Amino acid sequence: MDFKKKIEELEKKMEEDADGMEEIDKASYIFDIGKIYKEQKMMPQAIEKFKETIAKTQSFNTKVDAIFEICHIALQDKNLDLLKEYLQKIKDLLKDGGDWEKRNRYKVYEGLYFILTKNFKDAGKNFLDALMTFTSYELFDFKTFVFYTAVINIISVDRKTLKEKIIENSDVLSCINEIPHLEKFLNTFYDGQYAQFFNELYYIIQSLKRDFYLSKHYNYYINEIRVKVYSQFLQSYKTVTIDNMASVFGVSTNFIDRELSNFISQGRINAKIDKVSGIIECNHNEQNVDLYQATIRDSDILISKIHKLSKLLEI
Repeated sequence: MDFKKKIEELEKKMEEDADGMEEIDKASYIFDIGKIYKEQKMMPQAIEKFKETIAKTQSFNTKVDAIFEICHIALQDKNLDLLKEYLQKIKDLLKDGGDWEKRNRYKVYEGLYFILTKNFKDAGKNFLDALMTFTSYELFDFKTFVFYTAVINIISVDRKTLKEKIIENSDVLSCINEIPHLEKFLNTFYDGQYAQFFNELYYIIQSLKRDFYLSKHYNYYINEIRVKVYSQFLQSYKTVTIDNMASVFGVSTNFIDRELSNFISQGRINAKIDKVSGIIECNHNEQNVDLYQATIRDSDILISKIHKLSKLLEI
């Protein structure tokens, strides 16, 4: 049946039953019309109907479902302002009620918002919380969710957490063999097989470049994972030669020298390089890492707001 006819039938039925119909029933019809518009990719019309549903329904579940529909549209359009506004509405509603399924969905949606705003640490926390009870199949399948959870948390959590909550997680193990390169990516990182890890990282990065949510930030991710893996290696040493580190990573000494010099100058890796002796002297104070990540994230948000303001001024 043509979608317009479906909408006409719903509107006609709503009019015919108007006298004896409660507001909750009217909102249900309006919600269904919104879903039809959404299926047809007519997003402004869909959002209008979902907003009308939210305003008219007395049903907690219908209200939350309509808000989730708007959040889903906002994610598809990467409309961060709309997404943030309606995530807050869900959060407020869930303070007073809501079952585990809705709380789980909220964590996944909010986690995707965190990814889009380059807040990988909080995204990783949300995804770990939702891993055992994932139900948000309208977004993607479970294997995709496992991929996101793993690649984000590898740069966000410590080795113990990575091992216990991801590498040895039964839900992850149930499907990791079906996710290309992910198992080797995790295990070579954890086991310190750095040359093999770099090989797997190449394939993971290719996936990130094509990913709807992560593609914008893949350069940032490359930097973060390199800082993470170099820091993990250096954690075991007070001093180590550049030649030794280059050999372990399967790259040239010039490459390691350039990489470390860059990250050291940015304050990302706490070490010094003695160019004369070719020795790296390690300092394991890592308190600047979180500050750096927060500064980068806040800078991106500020730049985005300035860009939007400039567009308004042009108008």
